[in-house]
Amino acid sequence: MRHLRKGYGYKVLSIPLFFLFISLNLILTTPAIAKEDAYLDSLLKETEIRKLYSDRYWDVLLHYKNSISGKQSLVDSPVFFLSSDGKNNPKAEIEATIRALFMEDEMNDQHPRCRFVARYAWLKEVLNIDETRLPDVTCKEYNDAISRINPKKAVFIFPVGYMNSPASMFGHTLLRIDSSYQSKLISYAANYAAWANDKNGFIYAFKGLFGYYLGYFTILPYYEKVMEYNELEQRDIWEYELNLSEAEVRRMVMHLWELRDIYSYYYFFDENCSYNLLFLLEAARPSLNLTGRFHGWVVPIDTIRVVLDSGIAGAAEYRPAKATRIRYIASLMDEETQELTLKIVRKEIKPEELQRVSPEDKIKILDLSAEITQYDYGKKRMTKDDYQKQFLSILTERSRLGTTGDTAYNIPVPASPEKGHKTSLLRLGAGIKKNNLFYEAGYRTAYHALSDFDDGYIEGSQIVFLNTNARYYTKDNKVRLTDFDIIDIVSLSPGSIFFRSPSWKVKTGFTRKTISGDKEILIYQLNPGAGFAFENSVTGLTYCMFETNLNVSGSLKDSYAFGPGVSVGSLRLITDYWKINVSLKAMSFLFGEKHDIYEGRVVQSFKIDRNNTLKLDFGLGRVQNVHQDEMTLNWNHYF
Repeated sequence: MRHLRKGYGYKVLSIPLFFLFISLNLILTTPAIAKEDAYLDSLLKETEIRKLYSDRYWDVLLHYKNSISGKQSLVDSPVFFLSSDGKNNPKAEIEATIRALFMEDEMNDQHPRCRFVARYAWLKEVLNIDETRLPDVTCKEYNDAISRINPKKAVFIFPVGYMNSPASMFGHTLLRIDSSYQSKLISYAANYAAWANDKNGFIYAFKGLFGYYLGYFTILPYYEKVMEYNELEQRDIWEYELNLSEAEVRRMVMHLWELRDIYSYYYFFDENCSYNLLFLLEAARPSLNLTGRFHGWVVPIDTIRVVLDSGIAGAAEYRPAKATRIRYIASLMDEETQELTLKIVRKEIKPEELQRVSPEDKIKILDLSAEITQYDYGKKRMTKDDYQKQFLSILTERSRLGTTGDTAYNIPVPASPEKGHKTSLLRLGAGIKKNNLFYEAGYRTAYHALSDFDDGYIEGSQIVFLNTNARYYTKDNKVRLTDFDIIDIVSLSPGSIFFRSPSWKVKTGFTRKTISGDKEILIYQLNPGAGFAFENSVTGLTYCMFETNLNVSGSLKDSYAFGPGVSVGSLRLITDYWKINVSLKAMSFLFGEKHDIYEGRVVQSFKIDRNNTLKLDFGLGRVQNVHQDEMTLNWNHYF
C-alpha cells in the first residue's frame, strides 16, 4: 500500500510537470523548427525555380535515361532512391533527397548525407546550402574509405578477351584509382560485374542475355585483378591514363561510394560492365556525355574509342600476360631447349644438371622454367611447399649466371585495341553461282571474324552476332535471305608443349542450303565442334575440328538432318594487307534427310584501310553429286 500511495503521489505530481515540460519544449523549439522548415521550403522552392531535377548532372548521379514514358533510372535497387517514385521521377527524387538532408532520426554513417555523398556535395554547391542549419552528422565510414583510397588519378583498364571463355571474348573494362603511391599494383580498382555463380555455359549465356543477373560495383586492390586476368587467364591488359583532375577523380569515388551494394539488372550486350563504368567518368566530369553515345550494343572496345574520342585518355600502356611472356621466351628457343625446360618443370631433371648447355641457352631455360613454375602455382597445379622448393632451386642456379639486362625479353607490343577495325559491318558485293549472277548485301552487328584483320583483336578468335546476308539473283529476278547467323563463335587456341588448350566452335542460325538439284531451302542449323590448332611457319594458324550439324526444315525428310563431320583449315597473314583463310569440310548426314556434303573454300581479304576491306571468296562444293561452285567479291565497311 505504502508503495502504491507513493507511486500514486508520484503520478499526481508528474502530470503537471509533464505538461510543463511539453509547454516549455514547444515554447523553446517551435521557432527553431519553424525556422528550419522555412529554410527547407526555400531550398525546395529554389530547386523548383531552377528546375534542378532536369539538370544533366542529376541525371548522371541517378543514372536517368529517356524512355517512352519519360526519364527512368537504369538502377534497379530500390534503396538507391529516397522517393518511392524515384526510379521514374527525377523531381520527386531530388525533393526527397533535399528533405532527407534534414533528417534527425538517421545518424552518422546511415544518414543520407553520408550515404549519398555525391548528391549532397552537388546540392550543397548549387543551392549554397548552409551546413550549420542541417543536423550534425559525422560520416566516419566514408571518411575512412576516402582516406584509404586517397584518390589522385584514374586509369581506364582493358583486359582483352580470353579465348576459351565465351563470356570474356568481348574483353572487359574497369577503372584503376591511383593514390600518391608510386606502385600501381597497390592502387584500387573500380569494377562492375554480374553476380553469377552458374557453371553451365548455356544457363550463363541465357541469364546474361535476358537480364537475370544482378550487376554490382566493387572496389578492390588492383593487384587482385592483375593476378586474375594477367597471371591466370592469359589476358593481356591495356592501361589508358585519364587526364582527370584530382577533384574530378574524387567526385568519381564519391559516386562510387553511393553505388556500393546497389544493383542493376545486368545485360551482356548493352547494360554491361563497360557501359555502367561510363557513369563514373560522367560523374567525375559532368560535361562528358559518354553513355549517350550508345544506342544498343555496347562492346568494350567501342567504349575505349568513345573515351579516347572524348579527349580524356592518353596513350595505352601494355601489360602482357604471364602466358604471353612464356610464349615469347619460348619463341626464342629451339625445340631441344624447350624440352629441357619442360623436364625441369616436371622435375625430371634438376636445374644444376644443365651442364652441356651453353650459358645463353641455360639462362633462357631457367628464366622460362621460373615463369612456368609461377604460372602453375597460380593455377593451383602444385602445392605451396612444392612451389617454394622448385622456384628456389631454379633461382639459385639462375643467380650464378648473372643478369642479362632489362632488354633481354622485350616483348613486342601488339596493336592496341582501338587500332583495330570497328565492330559493326556493312557488306556489299556481287558474285556468280552456277552461271547465275547475283548481287548481295549484308549486315553484321558485331564483332570480329576469322577472315578479318587481327590488329587489336586476338588472332584465331571469331565472335559474330546477328550476321545477315541477302542475295538478288538476276536470272529469276528474286531476292533471297541466304544467311541469318544468330551467333557464330570460333576459338582457335594454338597448342604448344607448354599450353594445350582445346579449340572449339558453335554456330546457330538460318542458312539457305541446296540438298538436291537446283532447289534451295532455308534451314535452321546448330553446328558445334571441337578440335585442336597449332602454329606453323608455312601454313600459319592451322586447325582441325570434329563437328556435328543439325538441320531443321519442313522441306527435309522427317523435317531434319543430323550427322558428323570434320573440317580442317589454316589462316595466314601473307602481308599486312593480305590475309588468306583456306578450309575443307566433309559432313555426312546419317539421320533424317541422309546426304553428304563436301566443300572447299578460299577466302582472301585485302585491306584498303582500317575500316575497309575487299573480300574474295571462292568455294567448291558437292551435295549428292550436285556441284555448288560459287565466287563472290565483297566490299566490307566496318563502322
